[in-house]
Amino acid sequence: MFANPLLSRFFIMRHTDDDLRRRGQNLLIVLWILIAISLLSIPTSIIHGRVGSLLNTISVLPVAMLLLWMTHRGWVGWVTMIMLTINTMSLILVPVFGSAEFSVIAYYFIINTFIAGIVLRPIMVWGVLVLNIAALALTAVLAQQFPQEAPSLLVTSMNVGLLLIFATMIVILDSTTMMRTLSELRQARAETLHANQALAESNASLERLVADRTAILSATLAEHEAHAQALQDALAAQERMHDLVTELSLPVIPVRHDTLVVPLIGSLDSTRANILLQRVLTQIEKHRARALILDVTGLPLVDTQVAKIMLTIAEAARLLGTDTTLVGIRPEVAQALVSLGVELPRLTTYATLEQALD
Repeated sequence: MFANPLLSRFFIMRHTDDDLRRRGQNLLIVLWILIAISLLSIPTSIIHGRVGSLLNTISVLPVAMLLLWMTHRGWVGWVTMIMLTINTMSLILVPVFGSAEFSVIAYYFIINTFIAGIVLRPIMVWGVLVLNIAALALTAVLAQQFPQEAPSLLVTSMNVGLLLIFATMIVILDSTTMMRTLSELRQARAETLHANQALAESNASLERLVADRTAILSATLAEHEAHAQALQDALAAQERMHDLVTELSLPVIPVRHDTLVVPLIGSLDSTRANILLQRVLTQIEKHRARALILDVTGLPLVDTQVAKIMLTIAEAARLLGTDTTLVGIRPEVAQALVSLGVELPRLTTYATLEQALD
């Protein structure tokens, strides 16, 4: 409002509370208007020789400066009550000291209502109205003790002019404050609409981003599920392949109606030994075999563990009424068994499968 920092310091109210800042700004302007009116009334008091009015005006000026300082400190309510009290007491005492007639100062009580209307809250304005009526009645009672003269045309014109100026300034101040408030509201509304629009756009962008991320996650999840399913299928196929390889590597071949041949190929561990035992017993029961031939030609090594496995199979077959024959022992295998001290009781051995069948 004021480019000059010094003027801004005197005429601008600064506070964090918006309502207090608005009321304090109005009070500052009212105080400066009252100071200006008081200064304008000094020549009139001198011309008419009203010493009381002159002294009253001069004494009000330092008080007004103190009230300006208090307003800048944020004491808006206290300053307003002090100012209204001083103005009311001045109006009551003027006819008592004979400085002016009651008919001259009576309508100045409306100044209190003007000031309260732009500074105080609505409920306090009603209180000021009641106090004004009481003060006006007290002033009228006190003025009856002194002879009253009709004010001259000049005095009436000057007082009415001062009141018109003050009332006009108050109306302009109130209108300016209202326009500034409406402008701030419109600006705040525009900023709110802009913020809401930006928020809506941000929400829409966020929703699109969430939708895109959700689609990507869904596609990734579907891809992972497809990979998991493919892995499960591969594992199942591998298990089937393993079962097939196991079945092919541990065949139980019926060569006669009562004879089974089991060619042993590769190494025998505990897992393959258990599978072999289950397959041999199943086939013995199925074919009601009376002879079982274990062909160890395809075993790269026959050690104590392999011998134990063969003995276990032979013992289990014997319990089902089947005799077990061992064929295909190579010279080096026989030498290894002898050096290990491995004995194969109850097992008939042949060099070749053909001899065993004969």
